[in-house]
Amino acid sequence: MGQWLKRLSYLALVGFPLAVLGTRLELFDFRTAFAGITYTVYLAVALVFLGLVLFFMQRKSNPDSAKAARWATIISLIPLLGIGTQLVTARSVPEIHNISTDVVDPPAFNKISEIRSSTDNPLEYDQEKLAAVQQKAYPGVKTLVSSLSKAEAHERAIVVSQALGWEVVSDDSFNGIVEATETTTLWGFKDDVVIRIRDHESGGTAVDLRSVSRVGRSDLGANAKRIERFLQAFNQ
Repeated sequence: MGQWLKRLSYLALVGFPLAVLGTRLELFDFRTAFAGITYTVYLAVALVFLGLVLFFMQRKSNPDSAKAARWATIISLIPLLGIGTQLVTARSVPEIHNISTDVVDPPAFNKISEIRSSTDNPLEYDQEKLAAVQQKAYPGVKTLVSSLSKAEAHERAIVVSQALGWEVVSDDSFNGIVEATETTTLWGFKDDVVIRIRDHESGGTAVDLRSVSRVGRSDLGANAKRIERFLQAFNQ
């Protein structure tokens, strides 16, 4: 029995990597992958429970089986710890995926709206639902006021976007708009960014960004972190 639990624990161990790999290779969509991860968690929890029970029941009568059950428990804890970390992160941030430095007049997408599919998250920024929640969770996401001219700020925005590894989709210097896409490292998800540069009333320019995930209800804070990285790099 212990050996069977140990074999099943290897299946639980590879559940998450296989979900990521399958998504990146476009063998199935992220919804299927997340369903697979859910079943991986169920399997791992069951194996931890059964492994502990079998270990204490057979540690004297059948040491080899007890040893295998102990390893099944240890191996099954690995995916639980990894996935559990993601769940903790998800619970610590609001379930939103559309973040803007300007919540009253958020920057609008143009070119990127043409390449997104109908199944992607909508680009509209619902101020009533998002503004207060976003500002409470991410107070550092706000308009950057720069002493650079509009042309200088626009060029700086391009340089920073490329340095961060974003793919610049549109460079509209006349209107002060830059649109870009970042591919996430682990899952290969596409998140879109628009940068808007305007003259500021006190002189210089106001730089605003909006970052939107194409898939998923929650971004685990990724869009806010993306904007904050840009703002920090822009000022360096």
